[in-house]
Amino acid sequence: MNLSRLYLAALALALAGGVILLASAQAKPPAAKPAKPAVPAVARIDTTTQAHRVIAFYFHTNMRCVNCRRIEAYSREAIEAAFPRELKEARLVWKVVNVEEKGNEHFIKDYQLYTKSLVLVDEARGKQIRWKNCPKVWEFLANKQGFLRYVQDEVRGYLTDAS
Repeated sequence: MNLSRLYLAALALALAGGVILLASAQAKPPAAKPAKPAVPAVARIDTTTQAHRVIAFYFHTNMRCVNCRRIEAYSREAIEAAFPRELKEARLVWKVVNVEEKGNEHFIKDYQLYTKSLVLVDEARGKQIRWKNCPKVWEFLANKQGFLRYVQDEVRGYLTDAS
């Protein structure tokens, strides 16, 4: 009984987060607040000559809870620990993107985001081939080793499939 209550509570939190994400993405900043300069979400790397690369995006909003920050930290740790060579060679790129910053709103529709998410994007010669949201990051929050293994397996699958 307690497990089903916990599951329902987690589901309700995820749903509420999605509603907040969608509502806040459409909200306009107050006029008195100076606008932040648009920051490109993707590093300026010449991708036209690069045969293949995988981008691991962590998408978040201005409101960030402890679990959201943990997902970012665990994802970064999983990627940096398992793929240092791929990161150095830019065959794998880690990007953290606030979808509420000007110019980044399109990611919500592009990747069908409804909450904070880890998304893998497969590119060939600068063109997106496929992408995948990794929703199980939420399931593995209480199991760090399982989380790291899950993210590393997903990234490895994307890197290997395109080799």
